[in-house]
Amino acid sequence: MKSFYFIGIFISFKIYAQSPLFIPDTLSGSEINLSIKEGSHSFYTSYNTSIIGYNGNLLGPTIILHKGQTVQMNVANELNDTTTTHWHGLHVSPQNDGSPHNLIMANTTWSPKFEVMDKAATYWYHPHLHGKTMKQVIQGAAGMIIVRDDEESKLNLPRTYGVDDIPLIMQWRTFDTNKQIVLDDEADNVAMVNGTINGVLEVPAQMVRFRLLNGSSHRFFNFAFSDNRNFQIIANDESLLNKPVSVKQLIVSPGERFEIIVDFKEQQGQSFFINQLGMSLPNGYPGGPPLGMMGMNMTMGPLDNTDFSLLKIDVKAPTPNAIKEISSSLTTNEPINESGATTRNFQLRGLPMMSMTNFTINNEQYDHEKINFKVKQDDVMIWNITNQSMMPHPWHIHGNYFYIKSINGQAPPAYMKGRKDVVTIPPMNGSAQIVMKYEDFADSEMPYMYHCHILSHEDRGMMGSFLVTDANLTDVLNNITKDITIKVYPNPSQNNWQIESTSGEPILFYQLCNIDGKLIEEHSIKNTSFLINNTNLSSGNYFITVSTKQNSQIFKVIKQ
Repeated sequence: MKSFYFIGIFISFKIYAQSPLFIPDTLSGSEINLSIKEGSHSFYTSYNTSIIGYNGNLLGPTIILHKGQTVQMNVANELNDTTTTHWHGLHVSPQNDGSPHNLIMANTTWSPKFEVMDKAATYWYHPHLHGKTMKQVIQGAAGMIIVRDDEESKLNLPRTYGVDDIPLIMQWRTFDTNKQIVLDDEADNVAMVNGTINGVLEVPAQMVRFRLLNGSSHRFFNFAFSDNRNFQIIANDESLLNKPVSVKQLIVSPGERFEIIVDFKEQQGQSFFINQLGMSLPNGYPGGPPLGMMGMNMTMGPLDNTDFSLLKIDVKAPTPNAIKEISSSLTTNEPINESGATTRNFQLRGLPMMSMTNFTINNEQYDHEKINFKVKQDDVMIWNITNQSMMPHPWHIHGNYFYIKSINGQAPPAYMKGRKDVVTIPPMNGSAQIVMKYEDFADSEMPYMYHCHILSHEDRGMMGSFLVTDANLTDVLNNITKDITIKVYPNPSQNNWQIESTSGEPILFYQLCNIDGKLIEEHSIKNTSFLINNTNLSSGNYFITVSTKQNSQIFKVIKQ
């Protein structure tokens, strides 16, 4: 059977001539304008495939940001459907994160504004609408984000975009006989790079940097070069590594990113291939061999458990001022001090136990109206994740990075010791332990998400949410009187909040504070009702403290 699939792949590559690899355009500056809309693209000669994308018909522009800058992202939704746009890996507030709670309705524009706080690395953006993430992403709605910083700019590294610093967005797709993308099928009969099937890329004969992103809905990639060469991993999800790590193969899970350096010096005129080594993936990993005797429950795609070429590379003349050697020391990743850390346990299971399509976290599936737990800002957290299902799950957490402490009880390999936001939990009682600390963006209303980044698993409920709360504010809110005798409405409000005593007891005093507890206004009142005008306030969360002779009550309110 393996031979049959391999022959089919070989024939497919012969039928369709090689195409130059598509390199997305770039956007930069203090204001980034994106529009997500329907379009079409010719993946195959004489066929137009319906897709959706950002700012065009194929993938989205690569957004280039600099640490410390302030940027406003204007995302116009031109679909006939609701969407969101999640800045995968960026350290932003939950209000700006683009999670399932940050909806962009049809024919509206979402404009989050934030400071770029992240280290130099490769990030990405994509829709994150609950129940429709897979549908919108596999149709093409995704793009890369490159963050640069002063530390990285001083290193001897390739960084000329599209020349010696090249984005490679790897994706699997299922096409039907009319070359349309099948939205509810993960058989995946095609693998592509930057939306190009059977692509070819020209690179200079020097050190070349590839930014690898697995933007697939489901399958894993196992990258290697056709000449079995060593290459250097210099960065993972959210940071440079302390120093380059030399490998011959690299497994990349859905949502995960790595930056690698490949030495093409003295190889002008030669050609190589980046290959998928599916036969060398661990058993049970989508794209690889089935899980032993239980593999009968695993749906095999036509490219699973095969080795084939993803991208041809033709080496041309070097560029002026070519990078010929890279820095041997890159950065210093400092471990998080675990003193006083709190722990939390997560168990991943099939529903039912043998399921390969439906999964739970701690025996629950996602409820959009439910917050699964709260954590205090500045608390160090250790999460223990155990996978009792028959599939691996790439575990992603929003809004912050983590460090991997262990996988299956063992220290992670050197190329996973940087800042991460995706870690694969192996199947059949596999485990991972991660450590993190949320130092910013406490919000008692808007949560961050955690979920499996296999998009069908996420859409079917393998996801949860949590709040990061200010420690002092949490203590205050826990002491709020339960016997509510005051009404505050409407909430949310665009113009005024009406404050009303339901007991007839006069209100003597009120304070209005922002989400950080900073006083905005306070007044003495001797009435059973009054209005607070909020017309001049910025949209967001606020707190109103209302005092009567008997007690004080705190209300969380929202200005739209």
